[in-house]
Amino acid sequence: MRFPKSLKKGGSIGFIAPSFGANTEPYASLFKNAVKKFKDMGYTAVCGPNVFAGEGIGKSNTPVKCAREINDMYGGGDSDVLISVGGGETMCEDLSFVDFDALKKA
Repeated sequence: MRFPKSLKKGGSIGFIAPSFGANTEPYASLFKNAVKKFKDMGYTAVCGPNVFAGEGIGKSNTPVKCAREINDMYGGGDSDVLISVGGGETMCEDLSFVDFDALKKA
């Protein structure tokens, strides 16, 4: 088992929405406030393309686009940690489109 390093002061937090995102109220306002608080603490926020999307049925986007976000954000190296914005019950729809070999290398 690999244990990640702790997030250092000034680090970068990546946000993804592989299931439910923050495209409706009160979630959008709450998430924006949370990002502001992280920035006020000295962290950088990197939002994936689906964080504010509402294109899917009961989720942020289509399973293909959600999996692409997972692949890109895990492998991109722009973030020190990743946090899912919300939800999770429809994330299983994304799994067949996730590149697990690439994630393992990342």
